[in-house]
Amino acid sequence: MRFRIRHVTTYRYDRPITLGRHVIRLRPREDGLLTLDSFALSIHPPPAGLSPVLDLEGNATYVAWFDSDVQELRVSVRSEGRTLPRPSLLLEPDAVQLPVDYGMTQSGVFAYLRLDPMERSVTDFAHNIARESEADTLTFLNQLNQRLHEQLQTIQRLTGEPLAPEQTLRDGKGSCRDLAVLFVACCRSQGIAARFVSGYFPAHPGDKQHMHAWAEAYLPGAGWRAYDPTQGGEVGERHVAVAAAAESLMATPIFGFYNGDARSGMDIELSVDILED
Repeated sequence: MRFRIRHVTTYRYDRPITLGRHVIRLRPREDGLLTLDSFALSIHPPPAGLSPVLDLEGNATYVAWFDSDVQELRVSVRSEGRTLPRPSLLLEPDAVQLPVDYGMTQSGVFAYLRLDPMERSVTDFAHNIARESEADTLTFLNQLNQRLHEQLQTIQRLTGEPLAPEQTLRDGKGSCRDLAVLFVACCRSQGIAARFVSGYFPAHPGDKQHMHAWAEAYLPGAGWRAYDPTQGGEVGERHVAVAAAAESLMATPIFGFYNGDARSGMDIELSVDILED
């Protein structure tokens, strides 16, 4: 399935400020299921320097730095490419039951298994689903995804970091990034390596388009498999990932800072077109 994306982010300040280093993660992740035909990045005012970087997580990022005071920063990207259907799953024997035995790859997935301190409510929630699933890995992942979709209300929360997983579970609602962080925490509590993903998913006709977030679980024999608790199903051809990371902060689409005493505002223009082959 072909996709075409136009994404413009504009930051405005009520007085001149000095821009610091900015990291831009808006280039779609190319892998065996996504190929990129074209990508264009435009920054205004032009930065003093712009360096393409492949980060530790394999995300194609751009680092920009500036040398003049500004009152506006505009970051524009255009992407076109193609996604393919997800292949069927074939797990290694050690991945069929929970907890997953990562064997020789244990050190490689350590960052994706690390659990931050959190309330017992999250581990109890995940453990109950694992028990109902009879510790079958794929059944657990599918039921966790569906349970979050059915039991938690999806809301729009356009700014701010993801909420702590226990708060999302306690509130019974959250944005797509909140649900993704909760999904990751539940997976890790049951011995499944998981990570946070940011990207695009086309909005329903008439709805405003926003960026999206979901989660991936690493399964020996199948690799990274993506789940979207906001949608309630596995990630498919209509999802376009731009960044994946063990911690959500490292998948932030645009991250930077400025020096100066100014109020700021942000506008986003975003269109995601899915074109049938």
